[in-house]
Amino acid sequence: MKEIETGINLDHIFDLRKKFTIIGLTGKTGSGCSEVSTLLTHGFKDKSFTDPKEFFRESRGKIFHNAYRSHRICYNYAKENFKSFDEIKYKDVITLFILTEPLDNLINYLNGECVNEFLENKFPSPDFTEQIKKLNSLESNFSHYSKIIKEYNLLDIKKEYNYTELHNLFFNDNFKNFSNSLHRSLGKGYSKTALDYHKFLQIITNNLRKSGKIFDSKSFDSVNIFTIVEVINYIIKSHRRNNTNTQIVINSLKNPMEIMFFKHRYSAFYAIAINKDPESLKMTLHSKFNGKDELTDKLIQSEYKGKSDKYFHYQKIEECLQLADIHISFLEQNEEEKKDDVEIKNNETRKLGIKYNPCFTWQDQILKYITLIDHPGIVQPSSEERCMQLAYSAKLNSGCISRQVGATITDSDYSVKAIGWNNTPSGQVPCSLRNTDDLLKNSFDIESFTNYEKSETNKYNSDFQKVLMGNFDREVISKKQPLNGRNVSFCFKTLKNSFSEGKNQVHTRSLHAEENAFLQLTKYGGTGIRNGILFSTASTCELCSKKAYQLEIKLIYYIDPYPGISYAQILSTGEKPIVTRLFTGAIGNAYFRLFQPFMAYKDELSLILGHNIKDVVTQLNEENKILKEKIKEFEEKNK
Repeated sequence: MKEIETGINLDHIFDLRKKFTIIGLTGKTGSGCSEVSTLLTHGFKDKSFTDPKEFFRESRGKIFHNAYRSHRICYNYAKENFKSFDEIKYKDVITLFILTEPLDNLINYLNGECVNEFLENKFPSPDFTEQIKKLNSLESNFSHYSKIIKEYNLLDIKKEYNYTELHNLFFNDNFKNFSNSLHRSLGKGYSKTALDYHKFLQIITNNLRKSGKIFDSKSFDSVNIFTIVEVINYIIKSHRRNNTNTQIVINSLKNPMEIMFFKHRYSAFYAIAINKDPESLKMTLHSKFNGKDELTDKLIQSEYKGKSDKYFHYQKIEECLQLADIHISFLEQNEEEKKDDVEIKNNETRKLGIKYNPCFTWQDQILKYITLIDHPGIVQPSSEERCMQLAYSAKLNSGCISRQVGATITDSDYSVKAIGWNNTPSGQVPCSLRNTDDLLKNSFDIESFTNYEKSETNKYNSDFQKVLMGNFDREVISKKQPLNGRNVSFCFKTLKNSFSEGKNQVHTRSLHAEENAFLQLTKYGGTGIRNGILFSTASTCELCSKKAYQLEIKLIYYIDPYPGISYAQILSTGEKPIVTRLFTGAIGNAYFRLFQPFMAYKDELSLILGHNIKDVVTQLNEENKILKEKIKEFEEKNK
């Protein structure tokens, strides 16, 4: 076989991601999604990212962290390979839906039903007088684009198959400029009107996912949940049909069902959550919404928490964060005070022997994951990613039907000491494995229920029985939507709180994930975790925070920003405050997709460089074989 000398070009192997990648951004308003999206549309620009030489220059005489070495590898690779993404702005997609209705319908909606929606959501009645004046000035362009959408039936691709027309419209600069003008007319970008604009946008997107119509908030059909993302998918397909490479960033997705839509559609889809620490976010929102802090909090809470389960068409960023493949902590490049604060915390942890990973700007974080998407396995996971991945995997063991949470505890060297997930105490049956019919009929697996839940053993729980029967009796269920074989279980805490003490966390049947991990150490005689590190796929509640403090945990990594008072009331106070850090990294399926290389890196380089380096024994054997052949030839000649 002929030896490889010039090497092999392997670009075609790595073209899989170069030719098709979809990134969906998610995060709270003000968290930095727009800034990240803009960065991706610019591709690699030297000034956007930290030159590795800076890290080497600053570290002279100090221990140099491997994270900086990884950054150099990503930086050098991205410099040659990071090409610009095309952007699909969610608001531009909403513009398409607005254009399906006459301008008068939009104005009538602003003056009528929209006001009622504001009041129902306990927002002050908005005054859209100025916005309507600006909208009227756009009448000519509005009619022009409205006519194009109707002429080619662009929002019903399956019927007309007009991918080219949709592509030519949506990615046209004139349309983008019109869309910007439309949204600015509605109040975007002006601090005095920004709050009303964002609430309006929240309402009409909820309408589309609920009724399939932008101005209809009354009708409901679950088939409409994907109304917006199906159009986004049409736009992606139109781009793919009209371009050699399709690298798209969606700015941004705020409904968990929409993220699941793309996760199940494309293996090349990555949901990236952009998180900002609470204080920085508060300052951003204060400026953005003209100091209307109380109403701003209400807006952010409504997009973060959504409503009850039946309102699954609402924005719900809390669940979007749990579905994210990659988490970015939005640390500004020029925020020196924040960097100094982070360094102080790192110095505190260093004194305790904790081998922390250094913080990187959000731009450098993005650089790493764009490189890994393009070339899986080019660098290895960080210690934080490895430990959070364990917590993420552990949470899938949870039998809680409300929410799954995982936790990992390590020592100061990131050596794992315990994992936990929210579940019932050992020996009790998780809610997900119980069937409500068994309790109602007092049959089959009745032993999976508690003495309190069994009516025959507790005559004092009539309120519980009433709520149980009212929601889960077979006759009641038969009048609802078909279950199609699903197991019917119930959340005890939800039923108990519906007739007794409101939102009381004491009634949950499950241990919290962090609590479970702490107890594993006690139960099985593990080593102490003083000065240890806790990883949570959510964030530690007040009760678990007190336990972490008592055990002298020194560092907590979390994914969900702290919603309660646990940080201010417990973690940051006293003689031994706990350092908290927003998790940065890849978890879930993305952990394997990003860090599992196509081939061993040694083999990859050998193929490219044309190397065929052999050990001494192999060389001698080959030389011996050649000599034998020459001797044989010589003997043949001299016979």
